[in-house]
Amino acid sequence: MLRLVSATCSLALVLALSGCVHTPTEKERRSAEIHYDLALQAQQQGHVQDALRELQVSLENDPDYPEAHNAMGILLHLVFSRPAEAVKHYEHALKVRPGFSEARTNLANVHLDQSRYDEAIKLYEQVLNDMLYLTPYIAQANMGWALYKKGDTTRGVSSLKASVTTNPGFCLGYRNLGIIYDETGKLDESCRQFSRFRETCPEAAEAHMREGVCLAKLGQADAAKQAFQFCEAKAKAGEQEMKDDCRRLLEKL
Repeated sequence: MLRLVSATCSLALVLALSGCVHTPTEKERRSAEIHYDLALQAQQQGHVQDALRELQVSLENDPDYPEAHNAMGILLHLVFSRPAEAVKHYEHALKVRPGFSEARTNLANVHLDQSRYDEAIKLYEQVLNDMLYLTPYIAQANMGWALYKKGDTTRGVSSLKASVTTNPGFCLGYRNLGIIYDETGKLDESCRQFSRFRETCPEAAEAHMREGVCLAKLGQADAAKQAFQFCEAKAKAGEQEMKDDCRRLLEKL
């Protein structure tokens, strides 16, 4: 039996130069897809541990399933704060599918969070050369933020403006433009961008809070009070800190 296994491995090594490689069966591939779909459903419902377990099962069935690696990377990065592990999953997805622009954008997002701006910008630029990428505005906005953080405000603002031109309903673009204009002393323009943030995402408590703070700086106390009231009302169950902040800001006016 040992001789048979050894011979099999030797043949696989000759053929694949990688030892005994298991190719998923059609049944395993289908199982991987099913558990991937279940993971997405669990994540949408806020059941992140269930999503993680489903993705683990998916990758056990098909270790080279790029969508599952990308989804795993998102969970590890954004939910469980394990960026190093997320990077491995994104890189594996790109190894299997080099043109997987969503995974490349998500890999760039990890670098952005780690203040590795040059690496992030390089990846965003690669993604923006993909004419088939369905959500280029995400890469445009994040690249704009990376450029701003490394000191290139002009190009950063230009890239962020491109993101909201591509998708006029993209809240994050208006939010980050508002922050940049506020930090560079352009208060009127900052308030205009935060107003667009609130108009495009009226259910976001942060949008009302940022607009309120900006209006208060302009001396528009009544409008600011209204914004803070909306912020307090819109804050969701997991946003108690923001709810409390808006209440305190309201009380100060």
